[in-house]
Amino acid sequence: MKTKFSSILKIKKLETEKLQNEIIKLQNQKKQRQSELEILIEELKKLQPPKNGTVYELQKSFVKSSIQKDMIDLKRQNILFLEEQVKLTELKYKEAMLEYEKIKHLDEIEVKKKLDMIKRLEAKELDEIGTLLFSRKSDK
Repeated sequence: MKTKFSSILKIKKLETEKLQNEIIKLQNQKKQRQSELEILIEELKKLQPPKNGTVYELQKSFVKSSIQKDMIDLKRQNILFLEEQVKLTELKYKEAMLEYEKIKHLDEIEVKKKLDMIKRLEAKELDEIGTLLFSRKSDK
């Protein structure tokens, strides 16, 4: 049954679904970044400084190791940022869900009022029909 809250209810429902999808997307991104971080850490563990060679090769190894560490730090920062985004989006989702539940409750109250009104009108009409039938019988 359509009420004055029905359209608002649909909008709130879409909003909660959108936020829920956003949370899932952010969590998937976080998992992907974590797996990328694990790969970078494994690659860093595999890097070995040369045991012999020129100073240039040693510097090259240290630079490569430094770049790898910077990439690891960057991934960690990215993961922390995604964690914060997930928390913020979850808070927005909770707020949106509360709003949705409030509107849903108001909608249910409105539907109940309309149904009660319909029942009262039906009862009144049945009383009138009964009265008319009774008066017809008594007229005969």
